[in-house]
Amino acid sequence: MKYTFAFLLLSALPGAHAHDHRQLGAHVHGQANVDLAVDNGALELTLAAPGMGVLDYERAPTNEPERAALQRALTVLRDGRWLTLPSAAQCTRIRADAQAEGFQPQSGTTGSTTHAHAGFTASLAYRCANPAALRVVLVTLPTVFPGLREVIVNTATAAGQGRSIVTPDNLRVVLAP
Repeated sequence: MKYTFAFLLLSALPGAHAHDHRQLGAHVHGQANVDLAVDNGALELTLAAPGMGVLDYERAPTNEPERAALQRALTVLRDGRWLTLPSAAQCTRIRADAQAEGFQPQSGTTGSTTHAHAGFTASLAYRCANPAALRVVLVTLPTVFPGLREVIVNTATAAGQGRSIVTPDNLRVVLAP
C-alpha cells in the first residue's frame, strides 16, 4: 500500500494549497486540478475546479435555471461522467462525492464590492479487477465543462509519478507506457 501513501501525499498537499489560495482569493479560472493514484487495483481521484470553469458564475444562483445548472454540475461530477476508463480494466466505482463551495447567498453583503471565489471538489474511488489495463484514461472535463480549458492531472502509479495537461484537444492521461 505504499502508493496509498503517495496518493494521500498528492491529495493532501494540493488540497491544503488550494485551501490557502481560496482564502487569499486567488485561483485560476479555466483550470482544474486532478490527483489520480492507482495502487493494487484501487483507483482514486480528487478534483478541484473553480466555479467559473464549471459554471458561468461564482456566486449564489439567482434563478431556477442557475440552481438547476449547479445541481447538474454536482451530479455530473459525482457520477464520474468526466472520466472514461478502459473497459478491459473492469473497474467498479465504490465511492463518489462532489461538493460546491461558495455558491450560498452571503448575508450582510448588500452593496458590497468584494468578490468571493466559488468552486467544486469531487472524489471518486474505483476497484479494478484488471489494473494492468489502466494504461490510458480520458479526463473529459474540458468537453463536459467548456469553461475548463486546462486540467492538470497529477498521477501516482506503480510506473511512478507524473503530470499531464488535459485540454479540449488532448483528453488522454497516460498512466503506463
